[in-house]
Amino acid sequence: MKNPACIISSALFALILDASAQTGLRIPDPQATLTKSEKKLLDKQRYHFFEAAKPAVAEAAKSTVVIHNQRKRLAFGTALTKDGAILTKWSEIAPSSNRLIITTPDGKDHAAIVTGIYKEHDLAIVKSATTLTPITLTPNTTPNLGEFVFLANPVGEVEGLGVVSVQARSLREQDKAYLGVTMDFTKTGSGILLKQVMQGSAAAKAGLQDGDVILAINQRQIQDAMEMRNLLQRFVPGSEILVSYRRGQSKRKTKVLLGSRDENTNIHGVSPARMAKMQRMGTDPNKVRDNFPMVIQSDMKIESNDTGAPVVDLNGNVIGISIARASRIKTFITPSDTILQLLTTKPTYAPLTSLDHD
Repeated sequence: MKNPACIISSALFALILDASAQTGLRIPDPQATLTKSEKKLLDKQRYHFFEAAKPAVAEAAKSTVVIHNQRKRLAFGTALTKDGAILTKWSEIAPSSNRLIITTPDGKDHAAIVTGIYKEHDLAIVKSATTLTPITLTPNTTPNLGEFVFLANPVGEVEGLGVVSVQARSLREQDKAYLGVTMDFTKTGSGILLKQVMQGSAAAKAGLQDGDVILAINQRQIQDAMEMRNLLQRFVPGSEILVSYRRGQSKRKTKVLLGSRDENTNIHGVSPARMAKMQRMGTDPNKVRDNFPMVIQSDMKIESNDTGAPVVDLNGNVIGISIARASRIKTFITPSDTILQLLTTKPTYAPLTSLDHD
């Protein structure tokens, strides 16, 4: 039997191969220096890891269906009720929403129609006249950073796996905390060099200046700009953070009241065209992949038509539903708590002829 630690290590290594910095930096391919036999061993261990994870997705798989049109898979779906209600990703099925077919885990096909949408979450309710095994959405099970998550498919296999990289948060502009700095992503070593502090930003109001080097946030040491960016994503507008920084030879501290990106019209971010190009590096992302009210972020590698499937943790708890492949290193999951709350509200009737998500 394979050493579990070895299997997990090789699986993590395989996941690293799929990571690519979205800032324009190139990451060397770790496999480039491996021999043919080493690559073969890595593939074998990866296979064993997927096999070992099968029990985690076994129950969720019973509630997973394929949604297709003319035998082309559009998305997966997750059964909500015994009498045929299914939750899936709206924008992927919308162009064919008046001629949908679902395939249940027993391999049988059934006609289906869209009965409602939750536009803001890009979710749709699909109804089919068949008996399904409803999913058990597990409340209060938001996984911690670094925890493994698995995507279930209808045949009981692991369609994708990864680790949680950012905990549940909103992607809407008005909900994004904003520090207001441009960081130097090329600097190595301790601390993050601030290339520019935006005028009128939260950072500027707290006294930070161009050339300052941020050393810690809330007493947590920061090693590089990517780590700092990921840390800031956990905060919401109005949060107060303690920033430790160095100016010249002097070490200082300041409290920063984070603002909202929606309030800062002077943000000079990456152009939409360049961002789209970066997001498509090495993958085919979903057309609708941002501005969700609440998502968990994972590095799980999936295809755009893998959305709509249940996502579980190592214990088989359903922690949410896959909602978007956003880039090579980002897959978003709508949390179970969000879905449970959403299902207490009435969906909007979905037009069956066109995609309405603007």
